[in-house]
Amino acid sequence: MKTNLPACFAIFLWTYILGSPIDARASAPPELVFTQATWLSPNIIRIPFTFTGTLITVRARIDTLEGNFFFDTGANGLLLNNRYLGKPTAFGTESGGSVTGKVRVLGNTTLDTFLLDNLLLTQLKAEVIDLGHIERAKRTALLGIIGYEVFKDYEILFDYAARLLVMVKLDAKGNQIERIPDWEYTVLQSFPLEVSGHVAMISLKFGEKKRKLFGLDTGAEQNLLTKDAGGRFLKDNFEIRRRVNLGGVGNEKIEVLSGMLNNAQLDSIPLKPMATLLTNLDDINTVYQTYMDGMLGYEFFAQQPLSINYRKKRLTIYRLVR
Repeated sequence: MKTNLPACFAIFLWTYILGSPIDARASAPPELVFTQATWLSPNIIRIPFTFTGTLITVRARIDTLEGNFFFDTGANGLLLNNRYLGKPTAFGTESGGSVTGKVRVLGNTTLDTFLLDNLLLTQLKAEVIDLGHIERAKRTALLGIIGYEVFKDYEILFDYAARLLVMVKLDAKGNQIERIPDWEYTVLQSFPLEVSGHVAMISLKFGEKKRKLFGLDTGAEQNLLTKDAGGRFLKDNFEIRRRVNLGGVGNEKIEVLSGMLNNAQLDSIPLKPMATLLTNLDDINTVYQTYMDGMLGYEFFAQQPLSINYRKKRLTIYRLVR
């Protein structure tokens, strides 16, 4: 199901603070280039990243302006921080909802060129929002957020242990134009995904009969689980630890229950217990036009190398060879 959503519907769950400020000055943004990327071939791009808290952070350049971008599967497109830009070419009045409240789109701008090795996009549209509260919470300068519209033509392999993104170019049917070398990663198992717009979702198994549907969001520092999961399910699979404040792209904060999600399996593959927040997901499901029981973030992605192929609607688990 394709949805016409602002790119700002990303979720950030603040837990730890990491990173240092960088110098950035206002500039018109004609192009975006990953400045620390390595190319195995014209069709495979390897991008090292760091963590800000537990959020994937890449160094990128807009024209002569270089700084930090979050790489976020929970965002629909490219978001730019209004602090470092001139006035947007068009002003926006729409706002979107997230688990932490409304997000106002300040305006829209169009990049002359988006360039990433063999990936060249012209007249790429971006939304401009205020990311100042995230910068303050994370104590780092943030130029923007890279979402689905930027990487939709690639299968993305996430290797959190190696702090590496591997972007593999796809053909129209979703097949890898060039395979990831077997000496680097070996495929262990592949699983079907449900996809709604830019949101990829995976079904997790709990016990013999119970299943829950989770969205995949690298912008989530902890998992989310709907408070409507059911009393029996929560008693058997969710261990409450404490109450915490949840913050995100929306400027508001809400108090939620924090605990551990236990007994989750990816079919026959058992998952380690995952730090998870219990909250209301009604607004998220309404915006995304989904029926998710939760969101999987760092706690899931950090367990093993895995890739998302939106066109094939497949999630693949890998074993690191080298």
